[in-house]
Amino acid sequence: MPLYSTDTSSKVIKDKVQNEPQNPGPEEKICPQDSPTNSWCYLFVHHAKVETINEKLILKFKTFIHKSIAYKRGKSHVRKTERPTISGLIFIQGNSREIQNYLNQIAFDLYLVKDCSTKKTAIIPDRVMQPFMQLSQINPHHIRFMPHSFDYYSPNHTLIKITSGVLTGMEGYCIRIARDKCLVTTVGNMTVAIGGISKESFENVDEYIRQRQETQNESQTLTYNDEFVSFQSDIAQCFFYPQNRLDLMVLARSLEQWIMKSRYWMLTEELSNAAQVQLLILKGIGKYCEKIYYKLQPGELKEIDNLCQETHKIITAIAERYADTQPEQQQKLIADEQAICKRYPFLPISKL
Repeated sequence: MPLYSTDTSSKVIKDKVQNEPQNPGPEEKICPQDSPTNSWCYLFVHHAKVETINEKLILKFKTFIHKSIAYKRGKSHVRKTERPTISGLIFIQGNSREIQNYLNQIAFDLYLVKDCSTKKTAIIPDRVMQPFMQLSQINPHHIRFMPHSFDYYSPNHTLIKITSGVLTGMEGYCIRIARDKCLVTTVGNMTVAIGGISKESFENVDEYIRQRQETQNESQTLTYNDEFVSFQSDIAQCFFYPQNRLDLMVLARSLEQWIMKSRYWMLTEELSNAAQVQLLILKGIGKYCEKIYYKLQPGELKEIDNLCQETHKIITAIAERYADTQPEQQQKLIADEQAICKRYPFLPISKL
């Protein structure tokens, strides 16, 4: 199975920009320090039109095209050439609505890429895009665009966060590809592998949680309506009783992988799995975060608050899909979420 790719399966969903909601996308909420004007989005154009479209875009916005270096042997020398890594891919910095309006003026068939799970424009925070661009300029061959979704690479791999170097703050899975230790992460709706991380220092999120659990001597149990769920023990391993803001950040980061998995399950119509996971997340946050919620200021809880609100959005989306085909399941899902909110009224979604 090849791990290198010169194409992408990102789905571009065509719609009218005036119908797009004003609410920020999920990545903007998770990374509130990035304003909409600093964030990035991207689109695909015909490879023959890349230069023409890019020349028009740079008149109003900052753009970036990831390029790879290729060497061709001639009769007397080796010639070095640059070419786009993924044909037709252009990154653009700015407000997504303003960019789409401008694209409508340039041509009738240019649309920003949408996130497949939310159906909204895929947003890349500037704090993620900057190290990606910097590394592309220093070592472009260290970046591979992967052929599968981010969720595909999670089994049996460790979730880490880079703590030094160009990639500081980026998170993903540590995977060895072609004898190179790589960080597999997401940029927008795309999965990329960044090589050469052996010289970077990183923290192991799973190990941090394990140590906190051992310190608390807590037996992790988490059930959903007393029903057996095949992955409930795995989710339970994400939880411990947080005692400070760092603990909350680690807890939120550990649970984000299950948010991503649920989005993938929604795409594959595995709605029951996605719904059960989201209810387990809400129940776990309620159980383990109840005490600290009353000790910290609201601004110090933003990672957990954003996670809860994202969970509520996924549950709402699943309930809407159940409406026509499984009304009983819809009512049960809504009732289960309301029951959790009633039991743990401090959860931010109880006020939505």
